[in-house]
Amino acid sequence: MRREKGIHILLDLEGVDPAVLDDSLYLNNLIDKVVKESGLKSFGTLYHKFVPQGFTSVTLLSASHISIHTWPEYGYIAADIFACEEPEKAIKAAEILIKELKPKKVTKTVRRRGYVFTGYVTADRDGVSYREG
Repeated sequence: MRREKGIHILLDLEGVDPAVLDDSLYLNNLIDKVVKESGLKSFGTLYHKFVPQGFTSVTLLSASHISIHTWPEYGYIAADIFACEEPEKAIKAAEILIKELKPKKVTKTVRRRGYVFTGYVTADRDGVSYREG
């Protein structure tokens, strides 16, 4: 039985100001703003500033995570927002990121995720089978 448990938004943002994508203070503040204004709850953020350029961060949320990875030399950022049972908050978080980063091109992929099984699953060398139980 399929039941949606979360929403997963993948953003590919192109044509973003390279200086912004290499500014770790700005990007950390932006993530804080995204979390606060979208209504998500953060348990903390880990980040790394690359030399000579680039930035990556992961924010652990009460309902999943936000990650961003930048390539200033290409004006590109990849962002990943996964929120369990809070789709409207994840959508708002994505909208804030797009608005603040002002990309020239946005590619957004949205997936509904999650399965709850009411039966049982068996696996053998011929594959996986599911039976109601």
